[in-house]
Amino acid sequence: MRNIELKYAKRLTLAVLTAVVFGAGAFATNVSAQSAGAFEIQVPFDFVVQGRTYAAATYRFARLSQADPDKLVLKSSTGKTLLIFHTQRLSSGEQAEFSRLTFKRFGATNFLASIRASGENYDSHLPTSKSDRRRQSAVPSSEILSITNR
Repeated sequence: MRNIELKYAKRLTLAVLTAVVFGAGAFATNVSAQSAGAFEIQVPFDFVVQGRTYAAATYRFARLSQADPDKLVLKSSTGKTLLIFHTQRLSSGEQAEFSRLTFKRFGATNFLASIRASGENYDSHLPTSKSDRRRQSAVPSSEILSITNR
């Protein structure tokens, strides 16, 4: 009788371990799918994000995690993390065909205003930092610039 109980316990343990391994594999698959909103884009001019100025170059934008889609990461084309920042999603209804960055220009300075990854139906708006508001208030007029990644 004890032998049968031991066999049953071994089978149950094996079944549980198998389920855990397959569950971890499914989780790993979901993690790789999170990078779908990431994109690279060439910015042809210097721009400001949260008080920091970045030179004209190719940059990579992505979500930091699926759990917090409002937290984005800005990376250089070599993969170095430059900035992690919080955004606010504003729905626009239709899915974007291409990724896009929108800037507000005050004088000769361009401030990153929003980000939209292809396939998403919302824009990720950046809050304006106190130092950015001070710099923007020095120049009364502004214009909107958009760069699309095709």
